[in-house]
Amino acid sequence: MGKHLNRARSVFGSDTRGMLEGGRHALLHTRSLEFDELRPYVPGDDVRDIDWKASARSGDVLIKRFVSDKHHKVLLVADAGTNMAALAPSGERKCDIATHILGAIGLITLGRSDEVGMVYGDARGSSNVRLRRGESHVERLLQRYHDHSAQQRNPSDIACQLTYVAEHYRHPMLIVVVSDEPEPDPTLEDLLTRLAARHDMMWAMVADLPAVAVGPDGGLDVATGRPVLGVAATDPRVVAAYRRAEQQRAARIDEMLTRRGIAHTTITAGDDIRSRLADMTRVYTRAG
Repeated sequence: MGKHLNRARSVFGSDTRGMLEGGRHALLHTRSLEFDELRPYVPGDDVRDIDWKASARSGDVLIKRFVSDKHHKVLLVADAGTNMAALAPSGERKCDIATHILGAIGLITLGRSDEVGMVYGDARGSSNVRLRRGESHVERLLQRYHDHSAQQRNPSDIACQLTYVAEHYRHPMLIVVVSDEPEPDPTLEDLLTRLAARHDMMWAMVADLPAVAVGPDGGLDVATGRPVLGVAATDPRVVAAYRRAEQQRAARIDEMLTRRGIAHTTITAGDDIRSRLADMTRVYTRAG
């Protein structure tokens, strides 16, 4: 495996059994590449499956039968803006945790032969990587996200990436969003209503290090470079109000996603990834 997949495996582990099973309609039936047997043609069979050489030898029209398997089409939607340059409560960079989350989803898809693609970016726009299978493809996805999030200087706006998905991805699939904790505004709510009506969705959010835990000025906002609380960080009333506001925002996010049937979780550290994703995928499976 490549370095990013190896790092994800060191955090997430290698056992992906049972994850991403179920779902409402993103689960697709396809033929595997493994040939099973020949059988007589039945009206309604796909004529592309006729084995003409075997049919000529037997005198009957014979169909190739393939081992049936199931897989998802999985689209990763990732925030690569400045918000992901901030620190998580563990002290790790949020973009590093996000890369491990994306890698963990990639490991799950490899175990199921799923197709996986990615839309990532910031407020400036979105980059799109087409759906494909395979270890080298997943490693390239992770490298592209890592390189972009390490170099970008543009504000985060996950609504920008979700708008791209709503406009360019019409066929049902499983969408896995990886971002910071978004602001639940009307634009985002409208996007989620549109997307959840067509696709299965999950959302893994990487938590911010609380401003009141950073220092005497409440730390700096990575998007603006300005102190979050400034001199008011020493006022207990301001600190208490800040904590209440964050709790209320988290409750609004939870309500927004739950109401639309979107399985979700908040991750505070790389060490939390396996347990949090396992819980989230169980919710997703039960929703099917």
